[in-house]
Amino acid sequence: MPAGGPAAPRGVGAIVVAAGQGHRFGALQPKQFVDLCGMPVLAWSVRTLVDHPDIDRVVVVLAPQRAASPPAWLPDGVLVVPGGVFRADSVRAGAAALAGNVETVLVHDGARPFVSAELVSRVANEARNGPVVPAVAVEDTVKRVDEGGWIQETVPRERLRRVQTPQGFPVEVLRRTHALDDADAWEAQDHAALTDDALLCERLGIDVSTVEGDAANLKITTARDLALARAMVETGLIAAGN
Repeated sequence: MPAGGPAAPRGVGAIVVAAGQGHRFGALQPKQFVDLCGMPVLAWSVRTLVDHPDIDRVVVVLAPQRAASPPAWLPDGVLVVPGGVFRADSVRAGAAALAGNVETVLVHDGARPFVSAELVSRVANEARNGPVVPAVAVEDTVKRVDEGGWIQETVPRERLRRVQTPQGFPVEVLRRTHALDDADAWEAQDHAALTDDALLCERLGIDVSTVEGDAANLKITTARDLALARAMVETGLIAAGN
């Protein structure tokens, strides 16, 4: 993110969603605030985005009580806004806070600390043409089971992908899809199931492309994920400070 001076010509903004409570993580504080080799989990990705030359604006969405008194370790220039009950509410709040010159938006999960500058560039470049998500091939054999856990079929994995963030969108597409979501287009239980923004595009018939993701771009959901992330740093697989 450029320091001072005029806004970046391409007007790329980033929303980092970090308002969740992380109940599955099982710690006293949400996973995005847990220490990861000297920095909070959230700080890793925020710093990568702030330092990226293509990113003009970074908005971090926190739970309301944290947004009222943002952590001192957040970099200067980061805009902090309060999120909502559901993820979609938080993304909508972040999108509303972006400046008018922003034409492209990246939405990133605060629990993914190891997003690389290269992945940010791939997504940002492709998002100028339409919605895009980073994806990695599924390597394990995948089975579909019934409610009792009995195997029903083996699912061909050639066209299956694990989707990551950041996900990129033209800003008007992101705002339009979330405006419809806010207008109660879906049932209440569907709001909780909106785990990524591309799903809204799918439901509205908007095409979403993919770019190559990054196997190191893991999402920290459980204590085991955090242990793996720490090992990745301690063994040098991920450079300290990314």
